[in-house]
Amino acid sequence: MVLNVNNDMETDVSIMEIQNEMLVKEIMSKNIFDIDVTASVLDVAEKMAKSDTGSIIVIEDGDNVGIITEHDIITKTVVKNILPSKMSAREVMSSPIIAIKPSTNIIEAAEMMVRSNIRRLAVMEGDTIVGMVTDRDILAIAPGLNTILEGLIQLHHENNYCQEPELERGICQRCGAFVDNLTDVNGLMLCEDCKEEEGYYD
Repeated sequence: MVLNVNNDMETDVSIMEIQNEMLVKEIMSKNIFDIDVTASVLDVAEKMAKSDTGSIIVIEDGDNVGIITEHDIITKTVVKNILPSKMSAREVMSSPIIAIKPSTNIIEAAEMMVRSNIRRLAVMEGDTIVGMVTDRDILAIAPGLNTILEGLIQLHHENNYCQEPELERGICQRCGAFVDNLTDVNGLMLCEDCKEEEGYYD
């Protein structure tokens, strides 16, 4: 067996630098969107689509009480054949919100995701959510991280491909429309129009 020593050394240095120096606040998204706990899941999906975000914070009387992700909407409404307009944000939100500090390094953040079996973490200063960090944010930092974050990569893969290929009705994850036929395209449940835009054909 022959190893490329130079590449291995570069990878080790990259990982060490990230583990010791790179903090969550450097890679987190600062665009935070919220919605009232009494809103319908249809309202939630429409706001997520309009904001082009994969998650939304649920608030009640000004307090952060939960979070809703695309995965929550699919597993708690669509696959159960329940109309999103008939369910409230409270019924599908995940609570409590799992959060970390901006000063947490990203390796610790990744480990928390794996332990909690989630793909995103709220970033909080005191009682205020100041950002959101996802598995993709972390995996995009350096190729060398892939060798030490196998659990996170596997979690991302399973969540993207665990859904059935087709559903009778549901919310398109790209345009937010409620349609009768959805198709799994690269881990996203898309309507016919969005499926064609993705270049996917049966």
